[in-house]
Amino acid sequence: MQEQTTAATGRLKITLVKSPIGYRESQRLTVQSLGLRRIRQSVIHNDTPGIRGMVNKVNHLIAVEEVAADTPDPRQQTGTQRFQARIERRIAEREALMAILGMLEDEGEDEGEGEENGTAQG
Repeated sequence: MQEQTTAATGRLKITLVKSPIGYRESQRLTVQSLGLRRIRQSVIHNDTPGIRGMVNKVNHLIAVEEVAADTPDPRQQTGTQRFQARIERRIAEREALMAILGMLEDEGEDEGEGEENGTAQG
């Protein structure tokens, strides 16, 4: 029992090294269930008995490496969260570049320019 609990704390990096074409449908579906779509694609899974069973079923098609348990998940965020973070980074980069170029103006200056334009026209 203790061996199973210590193995469950680790993680496995699974890489597809051979195409499942030409093998039984159950093996193709197992590869797909592991999250593998293309040759040389890798995924990281927790080391659980279910994952071990799938790995044993298609061990002739994949390569397995043990990874440290403290390795973070590659995708801890949803797609929407990653997209929002990317947009925020781009906005910050754009503002930094505009500040460097002197194109970014303070809000107080924008109001002052509006008054000058208004007095010149009126």
